[in-house]
Amino acid sequence: MAVKRSRKCIDSVKSLASTTNTESPRRKIKLEAYEAIKKEESEPSLKVANEEIRISKHIKVEIEKSSLIEPNIFPFVDKEHESIGPKKWSQIYNEIVKMRAQFMAPVDTQGCERMPNTINPNIKQRNPRTYRFQLLISLMLSSQTKDEVNYDAMMKLHHGMIEKGFAEGLTLEAIENLSESEIDSYINKVGFHNRKSQYIKKTCQILREKYNGDIPKTIEEIVEFPGVGPKMGYLLLQNGWNINSGIGVDIHLHRLAQMWGWVPKNSKSPENTRLELEKWLPEKYWADVNPLTVGFGQVICPSKGSNCDLCSLASKGLCTSANKKLLRGSLTEERKNKLLSNRADLTKLIESL
Repeated sequence: MAVKRSRKCIDSVKSLASTTNTESPRRKIKLEAYEAIKKEESEPSLKVANEEIRISKHIKVEIEKSSLIEPNIFPFVDKEHESIGPKKWSQIYNEIVKMRAQFMAPVDTQGCERMPNTINPNIKQRNPRTYRFQLLISLMLSSQTKDEVNYDAMMKLHHGMIEKGFAEGLTLEAIENLSESEIDSYINKVGFHNRKSQYIKKTCQILREKYNGDIPKTIEEIVEFPGVGPKMGYLLLQNGWNINSGIGVDIHLHRLAQMWGWVPKNSKSPENTRLELEKWLPEKYWADVNPLTVGFGQVICPSKGSNCDLCSLASKGLCTSANKKLLRGSLTEERKNKLLSNRADLTKLIESL
């Protein structure tokens, strides 16, 4: 019974590294489960198998590596960089850092770089090669698709492949065994799914024939994959290989950078915005600026229906596009309820006002 009970605790805590909300009841339950494992190991009367002890110790290491830093905790701008770039850019950046620390946006768990570890806990540490492949697929599916929809498609692919007998779920080997129509049946809720099914199948063929089944390490090689542009490529290099060779600019960062004057108003595309940002933004912030601003754009400042009454950029006069009517209005119960139905839990941000 002791071994069986220890295994149950271990299974309960395995996904802890992907649980990022330290206040959630679910995390507390898992921490209690982990404490139960430690207690069982410390009692000599319980004959727990050596393998069980080894696994629990491994889990503890993974928790220490992966779970103690929240994914939406970003560093502030260094003093030495404050005078670089457009006027007040560092003030804007730092205010976003403060706001983002108070809520979890979809990008924090369902964004492309986070998603593989969310659906397959600790895959980045356990199997970096598989992580890179899953990251590539999530990026390919993300175009013209919300994170939540992309996440659902990735979950279907991952669990579908497990059901077909592939232990790590979504892998190159698993996708190679699917036809384009079968791939499409898993991803048919994402934008342009028919085309993406073709792209994924072709990319798998290229990976196998040219790169021994792994992701290449240069942006020039990556953007040769069908449907993969610079944004995807730079994010893939940053998170898959820890190579920081450019900024991944999506539509949120493109829009917000124009609004704040970080790039010219006539910057026509995310690629133009990337080139403009890379002229002045220190490389230290290249990897963080996308997830930082994407989460802000998803929750606080979407393209439609902004929440300026919650935004410190608006209240501190750092954003010239602020909705003055919202700023003058009071935070009524009706307004609070509307805010609480957002894509993220804004309770802490509301309470901080």
